[in-house]
Amino acid sequence: MQARKVSLSTGELTYFVAGEGRPVLYLHPAGGVRRTRVLEGLAKSFALHVPVMPGFDGTSAHGAVKSMRGLASLVGEFIEKVIAGPCDVIGCSFGGYLAAWLAAERPNLVDHLVLECPAGFRPKGKGERPADAGALRKLLFLHPEKLPPESKPAEQEVANRKMLPHYGYTLDTDEELLARLPSIDKLTLILHGTADRMIPKESVQLLKGRLPRSYLVYVWDAAHAIDVDQPERVLAVLGSFLERSEGFMVNWGTLAVNPG
Repeated sequence: MQARKVSLSTGELTYFVAGEGRPVLYLHPAGGVRRTRVLEGLAKSFALHVPVMPGFDGTSAHGAVKSMRGLASLVGEFIEKVIAGPCDVIGCSFGGYLAAWLAAERPNLVDHLVLECPAGFRPKGKGERPADAGALRKLLFLHPEKLPPESKPAEQEVANRKMLPHYGYTLDTDEELLARLPSIDKLTLILHGTADRMIPKESVQLLKGRLPRSYLVYVWDAAHAIDVDQPERVLAVLGSFLERSEGFMVNWGTLAVNPG
């Protein structure tokens, strides 16, 4: 992925770009940008854009952007200036929370919407949230051996998570956003790891019940970081959803095309 920078109304934004084709925007989790096999795979079929949210991965925060809604507005400005039109949006965890805000605030800029184990909708007291870096790592990855060798130091991920209060990130449910979910008419795919203990199943079931055009798919043998634990499974369902829309639910295998 090539690193670039763009000047927006509130400051400079770093982003990565790779691939060609239909534009896809990927919004990173609270640990920052993680270069996974899922991103590599998406870049083979799409024009992938991965912005670094201000204050993450050693970048400077934008003083005027102090809420998730404000951050969604900034992402909308990024789409308008860099992508120059609507795009498919994938958000992971913190990025999924942000993607939902983007779809609520700027629906004209979102085509397909993917929410990977999204934060922002946990019933109060549900889900584990350890402060210890070691315990957090155990919650994130069921298969840490699949982490790419160039993964950033744990200290950088800890520093990234310290930005969450700056954006008014809620540990439980964002009631304002929850009330707006029924107005989001975008075709939406919700993904959740079967072994995810950070985002409880009640969160994604709540989303499925509130988003009028949504599908909920569980990723087997994956904890919270589904892109790391099961990259092949995640990439397969993402590619099918983005290319076939509602048709991704249909078995497109040989037996389905040529029965018998």
